[in-house]
Amino acid sequence: MQLDVYRSCSRQEKREVLNAFWRSSSHPSSRINQAALQYGPFAAWCLFVVVLEVVPLLAVSINRGYVWSWLFGAFEAVALLSLWWSVVRLRALQSLSAH
Repeated sequence: MQLDVYRSCSRQEKREVLNAFWRSSSHPSSRINQAALQYGPFAAWCLFVVVLEVVPLLAVSINRGYVWSWLFGAFEAVALLSLWWSVVRLRALQSLSAH
């Protein structure tokens, strides 16, 4: 993954990149938008890995009837929702940059 624009951003710009990527109400500059486009696939892949990591924990806790299954289930739901939102935002940013 190419993250050269994102890596060259200052700390303040990286906050703007996160804002541009995760919030649909932001209107970033072209540099911030380009950095958000580079950050997006990285964020989505990281969330995908987190979703996969929780699956065995959830399966074991459900099979054994532990109270932890509720916690792992809630965490999995939040991770799946975050993954879905990251894909939605990435597609939105890609469609904006195509115009």
